[in-house]
This record gives sequence, C-alpha cells and structure tokens, in this order.
Amino acid sequence: MAERLRVAFVGTGNVVRRNHAPEFARIPEVEIVGMQNRTPEKARTLAAEYGCLAFETLDELIQETRPDVVDVGTTERDRFEPVMACLRAGVHVFTEKPLYAARGQFRVEPSDVPHAAEMVNLAAERGRWLGLNFNYRFAPHVGRLKALLDEGRLGEIVSCNVWASLLCWSHVLDLMRYFAGEVAWVSAAERGPIDFRGANAPDRAATLQFASGALGTVIGTSRFAWAHPLLRIEVGGTRGRAAIEDLAGETRFFNYDTGEVTVWAPAADQPRLGFQVSFGRSISTFVRAVRAGEAPPVTGLDGLRELQIEGAIVRSSLERRAVPPY
Repeated sequence: MAERLRVAFVGTGNVVRRNHAPEFARIPEVEIVGMQNRTPEKARTLAAEYGCLAFETLDELIQETRPDVVDVGTTERDRFEPVMACLRAGVHVFTEKPLYAARGQFRVEPSDVPHAAEMVNLAAERGRWLGLNFNYRFAPHVGRLKALLDEGRLGEIVSCNVWASLLCWSHVLDLMRYFAGEVAWVSAAERGPIDFRGANAPDRAATLQFASGALGTVIGTSRFAWAHPLLRIEVGGTRGRAAIEDLAGETRFFNYDTGEVTVWAPAADQPRLGFQVSFGRSISTFVRAVRAGEAPPVTGLDGLRELQIEGAIVRSSLERRAVPPY
C-alpha cells in the first residue's frame, strides 16, 4: 500500500459533501484524488474544494486516478453498477446503506437482495473490501451499550426492542443484529402506505427471533418529528437491561444485581454531536483496516444481512406468516 490511501468519489450529493468527503480529508493518511458525478458541474464544484480532478465517467476516474478506494455516494437506487464496476477494476469500495434498493430506502423489496449478494460475492472473488457506513455503530451511546454487552454486565440476552423513524430503519435493523446476533425468524405486518419523502412507505412492525433464542420487536414509522428522539433501543438480559435514545443521546443501564441505574448523557448544548462524530469514526476505522490489509469492522456482508431482514419483513407481511431472513 502506498504511503497515502488514494480515495476517489462517485456521486457528490449531500452525504458526500457534508459527511464522507470532509471525514476522509481529515485523515492524514488519505489523499483525495478525484470526483465523478453524472452532472459534471457538481463534480467540478466539489473537486475544486479538495484540489483534485473531476471526471465525467467512472471509467475515466478509475483510469486516470488509479484509486485504492472509491467512495460510492450515489443513492441506493443507483448503487449497483458503480459498486460492481469498481470491484471489477480491483478497487476497494466504501458506500452507504441500504446496500441496494431499486425503489429507494423506504421501500426495500425482497427482489433487491440478489443485487446486494452479487456485490458481496464479487468483492470476495476479487479480494477487495466492500465497506458499509453503518455509522450508528460508532455513536458514543451505541458504543457504551455494546461495551456493557461485551463485558457481560447484562448477562444472557433475552430481548431487543426498538421503535424508530423510517429515516433510521436500516440502521436500527443492523444494530439489532449487532447487539443480539443473527436473526432466525421474522413475523411482520405493515400499515399504509404513507407518502413519505415521495415514497409509499408504510408503517411496519416485526417480531424477530434470534438464533440465540432471544426475542426482538421493532416498529418503524414516518410519523416522528425530526426535533424529537428518532429512535429508542432497549436490550434486556438476565442481569440487567440497557437503553439508548436518539441519534446520539443518553445510555441508561439498569443493574438487576444492585438495583442501581447508571446514566451516560451527552452535553446538553450539543445533544446530537455524537452523530456527526460517528461518521468520522466509521470512516477512519475503514481506512485503518484497508491500510493494514485487514477486514473493515463493517462489511458488505453486514449490509446484505440487514437487507435480507428488511426483505423478510416485507415477505412476512405479504404472506402473513413467519419467514427466515437468510
């Protein structure tokens, strides 16, 4: 690996401009080498900010800049082709969630899953890393809850219960698996659809049984206001339970052995600062792993598993029966 990791961007929309490009640029071991967008002027504008070249096509970007990593920042509708092209070219990829959704993130369908599987399989075949930005894993309150689990302070996991805005839907399904392990069965129902950001996005509820035997529930809706907490996750065990709230809110630990309640809270004047911090942590750990020749902490397989759970929720609702996700 060269002294600095050469990173290029495909798609220069909000998530790249506000989160990905600034965080990659903060890493001393990274050199930003190019931008490409189907609207060339957008690529030129962002390229000027970072002192790199702009390109009209992905092929030109790869051939001219020879990147080590391409950050594919296109929407989930348009993600499949650029991810596959980069992997075929022997380039590592970092991208967003859900891994693929032909109708957009609020209407994942079972038919989206094979496309995600193709990406994951090609990455494995070519020996390249496909990294996914499940940045909620890197928020401070999530880290505290995961530490409680890893330290055994909750005991054996019994339940994992979630309510969330659909804006957080892919993330909370990933966190349920991150906290409680693989999902064995899904039973779900939907209500709607509701016109949410131009998508027919129904409210949905599901009961999950994990491979460990633990149970989970998750409710997703578009009805939560942005000004209020957008999610709540509570994990219960045989020795205690822990709960987190919002994008970067507090963590509460209820200790069954002592009866004590411990609370970790963010600064009152910056309650969601940890959300922005999570992007930097997600990207920097990906960069460190690639430079070390190691698997990143979140891979395309995690994205595939999340998408399979989403697809199972849709299938279960339509078929009115419990279904396995994978």
